[in-house]
Amino acid sequence: MTTFSIILDEELFEKVEEARGKRARTDFIRDVIKSYFITESSQNPNIPSQDYVKRLEEEITFLREQAKDFARMMENEQKLRAQKQIMPGQEEIVKKNWWQFWR
Repeated sequence: MTTFSIILDEELFEKVEEARGKRARTDFIRDVIKSYFITESSQNPNIPSQDYVKRLEEEITFLREQAKDFARMMENEQKLRAQKQIMPGQEEIVKKNWWQFWR
């Protein structure tokens, strides 16, 4: 095993002393360091949790569905506008012959 020394603030040192109880200081600090590296991936803010990833995937799915609905509505709106621009009104149909619709 390798040894190393650290300098702690008085307040942090007191917290360590309270938390370790009657255990040896080196054993307690060794266990704290081990538990940090064991649970690092689940508590590291740079690595998202599985629940967070799942929520994001659900949100992405929801937003994709909304985008599809929006695209369908826009397509329908464009078709309706195109039909209104191309189709002559009912009065024009009655008044004009078929070859005069576009005048």
